Amino acid sequence: MLAYAGFISQRRILVRKVSKTRPSRETSFGFLIQTLARMLDAKMKAELKKIGVSVKLFTALMVLSEEDGINQRKVGERLNFPEYFTSRNIDALVEAGFAERQPDPESRRTYLIYLTIFGKAKAAQLPPIVKRVSNEILTNLSDLERQQIITILQKVTSPNLAAEE
Repeated sequence: MLAYAGFISQRRILVRKVSKTRPSRETSFGFLIQTLARMLDAKMKAELKKIGVSVKLFTALMVLSEEDGINQRKVGERLNFPEYFTSRNIDALVEAGFAERQPDPESRRTYLIYLTIFGKAKAAQLPPIVKRVSNEILTNLSDLERQQIITILQKVTSPNLAAEE
């Protein structure tokens, strides 16, 4: 019986050591970021669906609403998307009637992407949605904590974004 108790005691110590070295879901950066991304994605999909905009087109609409009349390459750079994905994304915007391509007067091979009147109307609906969803997700945080999490995420992502450019 004493040997068995010693085995149990050693096993508990071993379990404690293993659990201290292996991150739990509650402390795993990757798990928490993925959970947050899924929450954000689900809420954004639901809200955007109400106004007839897909998540796929959302970010390009936001970029063009901030800087209309830029070429496809610049849209991709702003979104940190590969060229093939940007091209498909712009094709989808044009097909949906949100944007149009116009020849660049400075380059015969380049087209500038402009929001249509319909696209501008949709883009105008996006900032309140972004604010509402952000507030829902960050509801348990104080104003200071909200600013801190944004600052920390900017600090973590900025070197990665710069390296990809």
